[in-house]
Amino acid sequence: MVVIQEDKEVIERHDVLIVGGGPVGLFMGLSLAQKGIEVLVLEAEADIVPSPRALMYFPIVLNEFEKVGILDDVVKAGYKNQEGLCFRTPAGGSDKVLAKIPPGKAKGPIDYGVQLGQSTIAEILRNHAKQCSKFSIQYNTRFVSLREEDDSVNLEAATTSGETKYFSAKFILGCDGGSSNVRKALDIPLEGYTWDDWRFLAINIKYDFTKYGYPAANHVLDPEDWAVIVRAGNEKEGLWRIATGIRPDIPVEDIEKHLPAKLERLLPGPRPLKYEVVACNPYWAHERVAPTYTSGRVALVGDAAHLNNPLTALGLTTGLVDAAVMSRLLPEADTFGGAKPWRGLLEKYSSMRRKDYVNNVQKFALAGKLRLHSTDRKVVAEKEDFFNMLNKNPGFGMFVASTMTDTLPDNLFPSPWEVLVSFLSKTVFVLRTIVSIIYWKINASVT
Repeated sequence: MVVIQEDKEVIERHDVLIVGGGPVGLFMGLSLAQKGIEVLVLEAEADIVPSPRALMYFPIVLNEFEKVGILDDVVKAGYKNQEGLCFRTPAGGSDKVLAKIPPGKAKGPIDYGVQLGQSTIAEILRNHAKQCSKFSIQYNTRFVSLREEDDSVNLEAATTSGETKYFSAKFILGCDGGSSNVRKALDIPLEGYTWDDWRFLAINIKYDFTKYGYPAANHVLDPEDWAVIVRAGNEKEGLWRIATGIRPDIPVEDIEKHLPAKLERLLPGPRPLKYEVVACNPYWAHERVAPTYTSGRVALVGDAAHLNNPLTALGLTTGLVDAAVMSRLLPEADTFGGAKPWRGLLEKYSSMRRKDYVNNVQKFALAGKLRLHSTDRKVVAEKEDFFNMLNKNPGFGMFVASTMTDTLPDNLFPSPWEVLVSFLSKTVFVLRTIVSIIYWKINASVT
């Protein structure tokens, strides 16, 4: 950091300014600081926010955690899921297991997921980041505006004490969530829609689901009492998360009155039920994406660039992968002594990450939500076909599980030869997959 005074204004100069001190911003800061880039994170809140939020981390993210040295702490603090995923009906209904996806087999050593609250992940990231001399963070500091110059971006912020602060950096990364003020300052819209069929609820609850045969991750299917029920930390804590929905015409102030009836239909076990609701957070879910993730020297990362419903646990996962990609690209910039023009690198980031979101994440998230509760004939038929294939073809279950164990390549600039080899490998994989799916479908229809 360099502090200078211009026209009576004290300006802090940094390599990179990160707006937003949640898990994505902290991971971004840690990754860049470890590569020698000096970063400052600006966070509007006074500390890490503890409300119920994301908690599932797949191998693609865990591999990145290993690279920055936090994987052991994450595994120790959370629950290591080697059980896969169970699809079932509500305990208050038919209480039936419909199908299961087994744990996946990864090419590397990480073939498991970790379930851990977002605030705990943030604490682990911050603890490691603070050990880096190139990392710093300022809380109670709210982004106000930005102005791009030829070789830098100026940023104005306001503290909770009423002080106006000025910063300058070579790049600004907006990691400030779905209501991103950085994105609004760039006049970049978040295109898409907000779900109005349900008001979502994130419930942290202490209850022994394992006593009644529930594994660590469960999707509960029902037109009304659908839910995702998963462990929210290690076994000692005994904390679980229920993500479910309540009809949108119920006022927020009345949700607490309706919660016991909802839990009565979802929770297994003898009555009267004995549980402790630790927290309940109502919110609206979205399917939205920005038309571009960058503007000049400013880039959007995580929820600032895209939003999806949380039922397939791809929101924070996608944001962390955004940050991992940016941490590979930005150090290559000529601004930091690299060989590549910074503008092309940011354009590559925007194109690469948006394409993955639109072609993969958004479609998977939408399908996952509809599978839980939709009564549409086509969705119901696809769901029944999916479960039939899972139940009658162990190979299909392993294939589905394997799609969750992908890793992010270290080299984002492959040679022409590597591109060709990758293309041929993917072509063979696609052909084998098509043949296998045809076989699984035939087998499921005749057995």
